[in-house]
Amino acid sequence: MHVKWDPQWVAIFVSIAFSLAAFVVSARGLKWQRASAEAAIKSANADEQSAALALLQHQLAEARLAQAETGEPAPPVVEWRLERTGKNRFVLRNVGSDMATGVTIDASQVATINRELPDGAAIRPGGSHSFLMLGTFGAPVPDEIWVTWDGHPEPVALPVPPAP
Repeated sequence: MHVKWDPQWVAIFVSIAFSLAAFVVSARGLKWQRASAEAAIKSANADEQSAALALLQHQLAEARLAQAETGEPAPPVVEWRLERTGKNRFVLRNVGSDMATGVTIDASQVATINRELPDGAAIRPGGSHSFLMLGTFGAPVPDEIWVTWDGHPEPVALPVPPAP
């Protein structure tokens, strides 16, 4: 028995097959494009943080040089790291070599539900302060928090780690 193919049905089948193949290729391309964009954003953020750290180190070196010349005490060395210890739990850690007093997170910049934000806290070198930030549908967890402490004239922005 010989099967005769209708050219119209063959054309329809071929066009559907090509459409499905094009859809699969474009979906994969979109996935790769998103991954590339995320990597570019992470790289830009890392570059920005690296530049800020280099500027801070330069300022500290200038302050130490000025202190050596004038005999004034050097400003305290306080550095911060924000860690995420759970879905909604965070730890602000002093990774510097001096004690920080008057440590405060600017609550006006945190539009989420929060508990136990440091407000005038004292954190020793290697010490930490644990707090809660819970994002809601209308107010997600912020991308950064602003920290101030005694002896530092400007607030410092710390990036908030992504959820696990």
